[in-house]
Amino acid sequence: MNILVSTAGRHGATESLAQEMTRVFQHGGAEVDMRSPDSVIDVSRYDALVIGSAVYSDRWLPAVNDLVARVSTWAHPPVWLFSCGPLHSSDRPVNDTSDAAHAVSALNATSHRTFPGKLDAERLSVGERQIFAASGAIAGDFRDWVLVCNWAREILARLTAERPGW
Repeated sequence: MNILVSTAGRHGATESLAQEMTRVFQHGGAEVDMRSPDSVIDVSRYDALVIGSAVYSDRWLPAVNDLVARVSTWAHPPVWLFSCGPLHSSDRPVNDTSDAAHAVSALNATSHRTFPGKLDAERLSVGERQIFAASGAIAGDFRDWVLVCNWAREILARLTAERPGW
């Protein structure tokens, strides 16, 4: 079974989630390609797609939105989507983006998950620091590895159930 994992982020947290999912998929016997969204030009050889984006200012990154637009015009295998972003203050939703909702609809995605990310204020650009200061976001590492691994296992279980003998 071949799985494509394609993500975009700015500071490494989204990629680290994708790397952990890839490890789980490989441990389960899948062949996995990790590719940047810009490098995906064909999905015909894959049995599943996992697409993820960091969330900034309540938006996915343009490269991921562009990938969604391309894939939506192709015949494609089942798709799982995820968003990655830091936690907001308790009175605001966490990364409930219109881009994710659009992607779920455009790709008829099996599911979309939002995973807490990591925000290191020291690594932000000046502009990002200004947005961070006004956003209500909280700095820190909030990645939940158990949640990420369990979701990857759910994907494998679904794919295996749909393809007996794999």
